[in-house]
Amino acid sequence: MNFNDITLAQHEALKNEWIALCATSSQGICDLASRYRGRDDCLLRSMHCGSFNFSFRLHWDDGEPDWLIRFPLSGKSMFMDEKVRNEAVLMKYIAEKTRIPVPRVIGYGTAEENPTGLGPYLIMTWVEGKKMSDVLRMGGDIPEKEDALNPDIDPQMLKILYGEMAEILLELWSLDFDSIGSVCEEQQQQQQSRVVIGSRPLTLESNELIRTCGLEDCTPQRIFRSSVEYIHSLLALQDTHLQSQRNSVYDTTDCREKYACRSSMKAVALQFVSAADNYGPFKLFGDDLCPGNVLVDDSLHVTGVIDWEFCYSAPADFAGSIPWWLLLERPQKILHRQGPDAFFQAFLPRAESFLETLQLKEKVKGLDLAPDRLSVRMRRSIETKMSSVDLLYWDLLDEYCWGEGPSVTDRVRALTTNNGLHKHREDFVRLKIAQLQEYCKELGEETDRQGG
Repeated sequence: MNFNDITLAQHEALKNEWIALCATSSQGICDLASRYRGRDDCLLRSMHCGSFNFSFRLHWDDGEPDWLIRFPLSGKSMFMDEKVRNEAVLMKYIAEKTRIPVPRVIGYGTAEENPTGLGPYLIMTWVEGKKMSDVLRMGGDIPEKEDALNPDIDPQMLKILYGEMAEILLELWSLDFDSIGSVCEEQQQQQQSRVVIGSRPLTLESNELIRTCGLEDCTPQRIFRSSVEYIHSLLALQDTHLQSQRNSVYDTTDCREKYACRSSMKAVALQFVSAADNYGPFKLFGDDLCPGNVLVDDSLHVTGVIDWEFCYSAPADFAGSIPWWLLLERPQKILHRQGPDAFFQAFLPRAESFLETLQLKEKVKGLDLAPDRLSVRMRRSIETKMSSVDLLYWDLLDEYCWGEGPSVTDRVRALTTNNGLHKHREDFVRLKIAQLQEYCKELGEETDRQGG
Protein backbone atom coordinates (compact mmCIF):
# COMPACT_ATOMS: atom_id res chain seq x y z
CA MET A 1 0.00 0.00 0.00
CA ASN A 2 1.41 3.41 -1.00
CA PHE A 3 1.01 6.12 1.63
CA ASN A 4 -0.33 9.58 0.84
CA ASP A 5 2.17 11.85 2.58
CA ILE A 6 -0.15 14.84 2.35
CA THR A 7 -2.92 12.99 4.17
CA LEU A 8 -0.48 11.55 6.71
CA ALA A 9 0.78 15.06 7.52
CA GLN A 10 -2.79 16.28 8.04
CA HIS A 11 -3.57 13.38 10.36
CA GLU A 12 -0.29 13.85 12.21
CA ALA A 13 -1.31 17.46 12.88
CA LEU A 14 -4.66 16.27 14.26
CA LYS A 15 -2.86 13.81 16.53
CA ASN A 16 -0.51 16.50 17.82
CA GLU A 17 -3.45 18.83 18.53
CA TRP A 18 -5.17 16.05 20.47
CA ILE A 19 -2.03 15.28 22.49
CA ALA A 20 -1.62 18.98 23.35
CA LEU A 21 -5.22 19.12 24.59
CA CYS A 22 -4.79 15.87 26.50
CA ALA A 23 -1.71 17.24 28.28
CA THR A 24 -3.89 19.89 29.94
CA SER A 25 -6.91 17.68 30.66
CA SER A 26 -5.84 15.45 33.55
CA GLN A 27 -8.39 16.90 35.96
CA GLY A 28 -11.17 16.67 33.40
CA ILE A 29 -10.30 13.03 32.70
CA CYS A 30 -10.42 12.22 36.42
CA ASP A 31 -13.71 14.08 36.81
CA LEU A 32 -15.21 12.11 33.91
CA ALA A 33 -14.16 8.74 35.32
CA SER A 34 -15.18 9.69 38.85
CA ARG A 35 -18.79 10.02 37.71
CA TYR A 36 -18.78 6.25 37.31
CA ARG A 37 -16.76 5.55 40.47
CA GLY A 38 -18.73 7.86 42.77
CA ARG A 39 -15.56 9.28 44.36
CA ASP A 40 -13.46 12.42 43.96
CA ASP A 41 -9.96 11.17 44.80
CA CYS A 42 -8.95 9.91 41.34
CA LEU A 43 -5.27 9.66 40.46
CA LEU A 44 -3.70 9.12 37.04
CA ARG A 45 -1.22 6.30 37.63
CA SER A 46 0.20 5.82 34.13
CA MET A 47 -0.26 6.63 30.43
CA HIS A 48 -0.30 4.11 27.58
CA CYS A 49 -0.11 4.97 23.87
CA GLY A 50 -1.11 2.30 21.35
CA SER A 51 -1.46 2.28 17.59
CA PHE A 52 -4.96 3.79 17.59
CA ASN A 53 -5.74 4.73 21.20
CA PHE A 54 -4.39 6.63 24.18
CA SER A 55 -5.16 5.32 27.68
CA PHE A 56 -4.77 6.23 31.34
CA ARG A 57 -4.66 3.92 34.30
CA LEU A 58 -6.82 5.38 37.07
CA HIS A 59 -6.61 4.74 40.82
CA TRP A 60 -8.82 5.59 43.80
CA ASP A 61 -7.97 4.99 47.46
CA ASP A 62 -10.98 2.75 48.07
CA GLY A 63 -9.34 -0.68 47.94
CA GLU A 64 -11.06 -1.52 44.64
CA PRO A 65 -9.24 -2.45 41.40
CA ASP A 66 -7.89 0.27 39.14
CA TRP A 67 -9.66 1.25 35.94
CA LEU A 68 -8.49 2.20 32.46
CA ILE A 69 -10.00 5.05 30.46
CA ARG A 70 -9.25 4.88 26.75
CA PHE A 71 -9.70 7.46 24.01
CA PRO A 72 -9.41 6.88 20.25
CA LEU A 73 -6.40 8.86 19.10
CA SER A 74 -7.44 11.62 16.72
CA GLY A 75 -5.57 11.31 13.42
CA LYS A 76 -5.15 7.55 13.99
CA SER A 77 -8.73 6.32 14.48
CA MET A 78 -11.12 7.21 11.70
CA PHE A 79 -14.51 6.03 13.03
CA MET A 80 -14.24 7.23 16.57
CA ASP A 81 -17.79 7.24 17.98
CA GLU A 82 -18.79 4.20 15.96
CA LYS A 83 -15.83 2.06 16.94
CA VAL A 84 -16.07 2.84 20.66
CA ARG A 85 -19.75 1.95 20.75
CA ASN A 86 -19.21 -1.27 18.78
CA GLU A 87 -16.24 -2.34 20.89
CA ALA A 88 -18.02 -1.75 24.20
CA VAL A 89 -21.02 -3.83 23.12
CA LEU A 90 -18.78 -6.58 21.75
CA MET A 91 -16.67 -6.80 24.91
CA LYS A 92 -19.78 -7.21 27.06
CA TYR A 93 -21.10 -9.84 24.67
CA ILE A 94 -17.85 -11.84 24.68
CA ALA A 95 -17.70 -11.69 28.49
CA GLU A 96 -21.25 -13.07 28.65
CA LYS A 97 -21.02 -15.74 25.94
CA THR A 98 -17.46 -17.08 26.20
CA ARG A 99 -14.73 -17.91 28.69
CA ILE A 100 -12.32 -15.42 27.13
CA PRO A 101 -11.06 -13.06 29.85
CA VAL A 102 -11.82 -9.49 28.78
CA PRO A 103 -11.80 -6.26 30.80
CA ARG A 104 -15.19 -5.45 32.33
CA VAL A 105 -16.80 -2.47 30.63
CA ILE A 106 -17.66 0.24 33.16
CA GLY A 107 -19.08 2.79 30.74
CA TYR A 108 -18.58 4.59 27.46
CA GLY A 109 -19.73 7.71 25.69
CA THR A 110 -19.62 9.66 22.46
CA ALA A 111 -17.53 12.75 21.77
CA GLU A 112 -20.59 14.88 22.45
CA GLU A 113 -20.96 13.26 25.88
CA ASN A 114 -17.33 13.96 26.88
CA PRO A 115 -16.86 17.44 28.37
CA THR A 116 -13.05 17.24 28.09
CA GLY A 117 -13.14 17.65 24.30
CA LEU A 118 -11.00 14.53 23.88
CA GLY A 119 -13.63 12.62 21.92
CA PRO A 120 -15.41 9.37 22.70
CA TYR A 121 -14.21 7.30 25.64
CA LEU A 122 -14.34 3.76 27.01
CA ILE A 123 -13.84 2.95 30.69
CA MET A 124 -12.96 -0.60 31.71
CA THR A 125 -11.26 -2.51 34.49
CA TRP A 126 -7.46 -2.54 34.52
CA VAL A 127 -5.94 -5.94 33.64
CA GLU A 128 -2.52 -6.94 34.93
CA GLY A 129 -0.15 -8.80 32.64
CA LYS A 130 2.50 -8.46 29.96
CA LYS A 131 1.90 -8.67 26.23
CA MET A 132 2.21 -12.18 24.87
CA SER A 133 4.10 -10.72 21.91
CA ASP A 134 6.85 -9.54 24.28
CA VAL A 135 7.32 -13.14 25.40
CA LEU A 136 7.38 -14.45 21.84
CA ARG A 137 9.45 -11.84 20.09
CA MET A 138 13.13 -11.43 19.47
CA GLY A 139 14.47 -9.12 22.16
CA GLY A 140 11.48 -9.56 24.46
CA ASP A 141 10.19 -6.31 25.94
CA ILE A 142 13.39 -4.24 25.59
CA PRO A 143 13.04 -0.93 23.70
CA GLU A 144 15.00 -2.12 20.64
CA LYS A 145 12.88 -5.27 20.30
CA GLU A 146 12.35 -6.72 16.83
CA ASP A 147 8.89 -7.40 15.46
CA ALA A 148 9.70 -11.05 14.79
CA LEU A 149 9.30 -14.40 16.50
CA ASN A 150 12.37 -15.44 18.46
CA PRO A 151 13.82 -18.34 16.41
CA ASP A 152 15.38 -19.77 19.59
CA ILE A 153 12.21 -19.66 21.67
CA ASP A 154 11.77 -22.62 24.02
CA PRO A 155 9.50 -25.15 22.21
CA GLN A 156 7.51 -25.85 25.37
CA MET A 157 6.91 -22.14 25.95
CA LEU A 158 5.79 -21.74 22.34
CA LYS A 159 3.41 -24.69 22.72
CA ILE A 160 1.86 -23.15 25.83
CA LEU A 161 1.38 -19.75 24.19
CA TYR A 162 0.03 -21.22 20.96
CA GLY A 163 -2.34 -23.24 23.15
CA GLU A 164 -3.59 -20.09 24.88
CA MET A 165 -4.26 -18.45 21.51
CA ALA A 166 -5.97 -21.63 20.26
CA GLU A 167 -8.34 -21.52 23.25
CA ILE A 168 -9.32 -17.95 22.35
CA LEU A 169 -9.96 -18.80 18.70
CA LEU A 170 -12.02 -21.88 19.60
CA GLU A 171 -14.20 -19.81 21.92
CA LEU A 172 -14.84 -17.27 19.15
CA TRP A 173 -15.49 -20.08 16.64
CA SER A 174 -18.30 -21.35 18.87
CA LEU A 175 -20.35 -18.19 18.24
CA ASP A 176 -22.64 -18.06 15.19
CA PHE A 177 -24.23 -15.05 13.49
CA ASP A 178 -26.78 -14.70 10.69
CA SER A 179 -25.17 -11.75 8.91
CA ILE A 180 -21.87 -9.93 8.37
CA GLY A 181 -21.23 -6.73 10.29
CA SER A 182 -20.61 -5.23 13.73
CA VAL A 183 -22.49 -6.12 16.89
CA CYS A 184 -24.97 -3.58 18.26
CA GLU A 185 -27.46 -3.41 21.11
CA GLU A 186 -31.09 -3.44 19.99
CA GLN A 187 -33.51 -1.99 22.50
CA GLN A 188 -36.60 -4.03 23.27
CA GLN A 189 -39.60 -3.55 25.53
CA GLN A 190 -39.26 -3.06 29.31
CA GLN A 191 -35.75 -1.59 29.08
CA GLN A 192 -34.37 -4.89 27.77
CA SER A 193 -31.82 -5.11 24.95
CA ARG A 194 -30.29 -7.84 22.83
CA VAL A 195 -27.12 -8.03 20.77
CA VAL A 196 -27.57 -8.21 16.99
CA ILE A 197 -25.47 -7.60 13.91
CA GLY A 198 -26.76 -4.11 13.28
CA SER A 199 -24.12 -2.02 11.49
CA ARG A 200 -21.39 -2.27 8.88
CA PRO A 201 -18.21 -4.21 9.61
CA LEU A 202 -15.48 -1.86 10.78
CA THR A 203 -12.16 -3.19 9.53
CA LEU A 204 -8.53 -2.28 10.01
CA GLU A 205 -8.18 -1.96 6.24
CA SER A 206 -10.95 0.62 5.93
CA ASN A 207 -9.39 2.65 8.78
CA GLU A 208 -5.99 2.58 7.07
CA LEU A 209 -7.32 3.43 3.61
CA ILE A 210 -8.69 6.65 5.06
CA ARG A 211 -5.79 7.37 7.42
CA THR A 212 -2.85 6.63 5.14
CA CYS A 213 -4.24 6.86 1.61
CA GLY A 214 -6.57 9.84 1.77
CA LEU A 215 -9.76 8.06 0.78
CA GLU A 216 -13.17 9.24 1.90
CA ASP A 217 -15.29 6.93 4.04
CA CYS A 218 -16.60 4.82 1.15
CA THR A 219 -17.50 1.52 2.81
CA PRO A 220 -21.19 0.57 2.47
CA GLN A 221 -23.26 1.62 5.49
CA ARG A 222 -25.01 -1.70 5.85
CA ILE A 223 -24.72 -5.31 6.92
CA PHE A 224 -24.33 -8.23 4.48
CA ARG A 225 -26.42 -11.38 4.25
CA SER A 226 -24.00 -13.51 2.23
CA SER A 227 -20.25 -14.04 1.89
CA VAL A 228 -20.40 -13.45 -1.86
CA GLU A 229 -22.08 -10.10 -1.32
CA TYR A 230 -19.39 -9.07 1.14
CA ILE A 231 -16.51 -10.26 -1.06
CA HIS A 232 -17.91 -8.20 -3.93
CA SER A 233 -17.93 -5.14 -1.66
CA LEU A 234 -14.26 -5.74 -0.72
CA LEU A 235 -13.29 -6.04 -4.38
CA ALA A 236 -15.15 -2.80 -5.09
CA LEU A 237 -13.24 -1.15 -2.25
CA GLN A 238 -9.94 -2.26 -3.82
CA ASP A 239 -11.05 -0.71 -7.11
CA THR A 240 -12.00 2.50 -5.31
CA HIS A 241 -8.63 2.57 -3.60
CA LEU A 242 -6.71 2.19 -6.86
CA GLN A 243 -8.87 4.77 -8.63
CA SER A 244 -9.18 7.39 -5.88
CA GLN A 245 -5.75 7.58 -4.25
CA ARG A 246 -3.74 9.88 -6.43
CA ASN A 247 -0.42 8.13 -5.72
CA SER A 248 -1.71 4.55 -5.62
CA VAL A 249 0.75 3.64 -8.42
CA TYR A 250 4.48 4.29 -8.88
CA ASP A 251 4.57 4.39 -12.67
CA THR A 252 2.87 2.96 -15.76
CA THR A 253 4.24 -0.55 -15.23
CA ASP A 254 3.03 -0.63 -11.63
CA CYS A 255 -0.33 0.73 -12.74
CA ARG A 256 -0.81 -2.01 -15.36
CA GLU A 257 0.12 -4.71 -12.86
CA LYS A 258 -2.31 -3.42 -10.25
CA TYR A 259 -5.03 -3.03 -12.84
CA ALA A 260 -4.51 -6.62 -14.02
CA CYS A 261 -4.29 -7.89 -10.45
CA ARG A 262 -7.70 -6.53 -9.59
CA SER A 263 -9.19 -7.89 -12.82
CA SER A 264 -7.77 -11.31 -11.98
CA MET A 265 -8.97 -11.18 -8.39
CA LYS A 266 -12.52 -10.59 -9.57
CA ALA A 267 -12.24 -13.71 -11.70
CA VAL A 268 -10.95 -15.97 -8.95
CA ALA A 269 -12.04 -14.49 -5.61
CA LEU A 270 -15.22 -16.51 -5.33
CA GLN A 271 -13.19 -19.73 -5.60
CA PHE A 272 -12.23 -19.03 -2.00
CA VAL A 273 -15.81 -18.76 -0.74
CA SER A 274 -17.39 -22.01 0.32
CA ALA A 275 -20.85 -22.39 -1.21
CA ALA A 276 -21.96 -24.19 1.92
CA ASP A 277 -21.05 -21.15 4.05
CA ASN A 278 -22.34 -18.44 1.74
CA TYR A 279 -25.38 -17.66 3.88
CA GLY A 280 -23.76 -18.39 7.21
CA PRO A 281 -23.32 -19.10 9.93
CA PHE A 282 -20.84 -16.23 10.13
CA LYS A 283 -18.05 -16.03 12.70
CA LEU A 284 -16.34 -13.36 14.77
CA PHE A 285 -13.08 -12.33 13.13
CA GLY A 286 -10.57 -9.83 14.49
CA ASP A 287 -8.25 -8.03 12.06
CA ASP A 288 -5.98 -7.17 14.98
CA LEU A 289 -6.53 -10.21 17.22
CA CYS A 290 -2.93 -11.24 17.82
CA PRO A 291 -0.40 -11.79 20.65
CA GLY A 292 0.17 -8.03 20.85
CA ASN A 293 -3.35 -7.66 22.22
CA VAL A 294 -3.24 -10.61 24.61
CA LEU A 295 -1.94 -10.21 28.17
CA VAL A 296 -0.39 -13.11 30.10
CA ASP A 297 0.89 -13.68 33.63
CA ASP A 298 4.21 -15.17 34.70
CA SER A 299 2.76 -18.67 34.20
CA LEU A 300 1.97 -17.74 30.58
CA HIS A 301 -1.78 -17.98 31.11
CA VAL A 302 -4.02 -15.32 29.55
CA THR A 303 -5.20 -12.60 31.93
CA GLY A 304 -7.02 -10.51 29.36
CA VAL A 305 -7.65 -9.96 25.67
CA ILE A 306 -7.84 -6.28 24.73
CA ASP A 307 -8.46 -3.99 21.73
CA TRP A 308 -11.50 -5.52 20.04
CA GLU A 309 -12.16 -2.46 17.87
CA PHE A 310 -11.69 -4.20 14.50
CA CYS A 311 -13.57 -7.40 15.34
CA TYR A 312 -16.76 -8.17 13.45
CA SER A 313 -18.94 -11.01 12.18
CA ALA A 314 -17.29 -12.21 8.96
CA PRO A 315 -17.42 -15.07 6.46
CA ALA A 316 -16.41 -18.33 8.11
CA ASP A 317 -13.47 -18.59 5.71
CA PHE A 318 -11.96 -15.46 7.29
CA ALA A 319 -12.07 -16.77 10.84
CA GLY A 320 -11.08 -20.22 9.58
CA SER A 321 -7.85 -19.04 7.96
CA ILE A 322 -4.51 -19.92 9.51
CA PRO A 323 -3.50 -16.96 11.75
CA TRP A 324 -1.17 -14.43 10.14
CA TRP A 325 0.65 -13.73 13.44
CA LEU A 326 2.46 -17.07 13.86
CA LEU A 327 5.75 -15.32 12.99
CA LEU A 328 4.53 -12.07 14.68
CA GLU A 329 5.60 -10.01 11.67
CA ARG A 330 2.98 -9.25 9.03
CA PRO A 331 3.33 -11.73 6.11
CA GLN A 332 3.32 -8.90 3.57
CA LYS A 333 6.53 -7.51 5.06
CA ILE A 334 8.30 -10.86 4.91
CA LEU A 335 7.11 -11.51 1.36
CA HIS A 336 8.28 -8.10 0.22
CA ARG A 337 11.67 -8.48 1.88
CA GLN A 338 12.45 -12.16 1.30
CA GLY A 339 9.96 -13.55 -1.24
CA PRO A 340 7.38 -16.35 -0.99
CA ASP A 341 9.81 -19.28 -0.75
CA ALA A 342 11.54 -17.87 2.33
CA PHE A 343 8.20 -16.92 3.83
CA PHE A 344 6.73 -20.41 3.55
CA GLN A 345 9.98 -22.01 4.70
CA ALA A 346 9.65 -20.06 7.96
CA PHE A 347 5.85 -20.04 8.23
CA LEU A 348 4.80 -23.60 7.48
CA PRO A 349 6.65 -25.29 10.39
CA ARG A 350 5.07 -22.79 12.81
CA ALA A 351 1.69 -23.34 11.21
CA GLU A 352 2.04 -27.09 11.68
CA SER A 353 2.99 -26.58 15.35
CA PHE A 354 -0.03 -24.35 15.89
CA LEU A 355 -2.38 -26.79 14.17
CA GLU A 356 -1.11 -29.67 16.30
CA THR A 357 -1.78 -27.60 19.42
CA LEU A 358 -5.21 -26.59 18.13
CA GLN A 359 -6.10 -30.22 17.44
CA LEU A 360 -5.16 -31.18 21.00
CA LYS A 361 -7.42 -28.42 22.34
CA GLU A 362 -10.26 -29.63 20.11
CA LYS A 363 -9.80 -33.17 21.43
CA VAL A 364 -9.99 -31.99 25.04
CA LYS A 365 -13.22 -30.15 24.24
CA GLY A 366 -14.69 -33.16 22.43
CA LEU A 367 -14.58 -31.37 19.08
CA ASP A 368 -12.06 -33.62 17.34
CA LEU A 369 -14.72 -35.55 15.37
CA ALA A 370 -16.65 -32.51 14.15
CA PRO A 371 -16.35 -32.40 10.34
CA ASP A 372 -16.18 -28.60 10.25
CA ARG A 373 -13.73 -28.15 13.12
CA LEU A 374 -11.46 -25.14 13.11
CA SER A 375 -8.22 -27.08 12.59
CA VAL A 376 -9.58 -28.62 9.37
CA ARG A 377 -10.53 -25.17 8.09
CA MET A 378 -7.15 -23.72 8.87
CA ARG A 379 -5.27 -26.56 7.20
CA ARG A 380 -7.40 -26.07 4.10
CA SER A 381 -6.58 -22.36 4.08
CA ILE A 382 -2.87 -23.20 3.88
CA GLU A 383 -3.45 -25.55 0.97
CA THR A 384 -5.36 -22.88 -0.96
CA LYS A 385 -2.87 -20.15 -0.02
CA MET A 386 -5.78 -17.83 0.71
CA SER A 387 -4.53 -14.25 0.67
CA SER A 388 -5.17 -10.73 -0.61
CA VAL A 389 -4.07 -8.26 -3.23
CA ASP A 390 -1.07 -7.01 -5.24
CA LEU A 391 2.19 -8.56 -3.94
CA LEU A 392 0.35 -11.45 -2.29
CA TYR A 393 -1.66 -12.03 -5.44
CA TRP A 394 1.30 -12.19 -7.79
CA ASP A 395 3.50 -14.15 -5.42
CA LEU A 396 0.99 -16.67 -4.15
CA LEU A 397 -2.35 -16.80 -5.93
CA ASP A 398 -1.53 -16.28 -9.60
CA GLU A 399 0.18 -19.61 -10.11
CA TYR A 400 -2.31 -21.39 -7.85
CA CYS A 401 -5.30 -20.09 -9.85
CA TRP A 402 -3.92 -20.15 -13.37
CA GLY A 403 -1.11 -22.70 -13.22
CA GLU A 404 2.56 -22.24 -14.01
CA GLY A 405 2.99 -19.63 -16.64
CA PRO A 406 4.90 -16.64 -17.98
CA SER A 407 6.23 -13.59 -16.23
CA VAL A 408 4.07 -10.97 -14.55
CA THR A 409 4.57 -8.73 -17.61
CA ASP A 410 3.29 -11.44 -19.94
CA ARG A 411 0.38 -12.18 -17.63
CA VAL A 412 -0.61 -8.49 -17.56
CA ARG A 413 -0.50 -8.40 -21.36
CA ALA A 414 -2.52 -11.61 -21.66
CA LEU A 415 -5.20 -10.35 -19.32
CA THR A 416 -5.83 -7.26 -21.43
CA THR A 417 -5.29 -8.36 -25.03
CA ASN A 418 -8.93 -7.76 -25.87
CA ASN A 419 -9.13 -4.41 -27.70
CA GLY A 420 -11.83 -3.08 -25.39
CA LEU A 421 -9.96 -4.12 -22.26
CA HIS A 422 -6.69 -2.80 -23.63
CA LYS A 423 -8.21 0.62 -24.38
CA HIS A 424 -9.86 0.80 -20.95
CA ARG A 425 -6.59 -0.13 -19.25
CA GLU A 426 -4.52 2.43 -21.18
CA ASP A 427 -7.10 5.16 -20.52
CA PHE A 428 -6.88 4.25 -16.85
CA VAL A 429 -3.06 4.34 -16.92
CA ARG A 430 -3.09 7.85 -18.41
CA LEU A 431 -5.57 9.00 -15.75
CA LYS A 432 -3.46 7.59 -12.92
CA ILE A 433 -0.21 9.09 -14.21
CA ALA A 434 -1.91 12.49 -14.43
CA GLN A 435 -3.15 12.07 -10.86
CA LEU A 436 0.34 11.05 -9.73
CA GLN A 437 1.94 14.08 -11.35
CA GLU A 438 -0.64 16.35 -9.74
CA TYR A 439 0.04 14.76 -6.35
CA CYS A 440 3.82 15.09 -6.69
CA LYS A 441 3.47 18.72 -7.75
CA GLU A 442 1.39 19.45 -4.65
CA LEU A 443 3.94 17.60 -2.51
CA GLY A 444 6.74 19.63 -4.10
CA GLU A 445 8.44 16.71 -5.83
CA GLU A 446 9.57 16.35 -9.40
CA THR A 447 8.37 13.19 -11.12
CA ASP A 448 8.89 11.40 -14.39
CA ARG A 449 7.22 8.06 -13.84
CA GLN A 450 5.93 7.19 -17.26
CA GLY A 451 7.72 3.82 -17.15
CA GLY A 452 7.29 1.34 -19.99
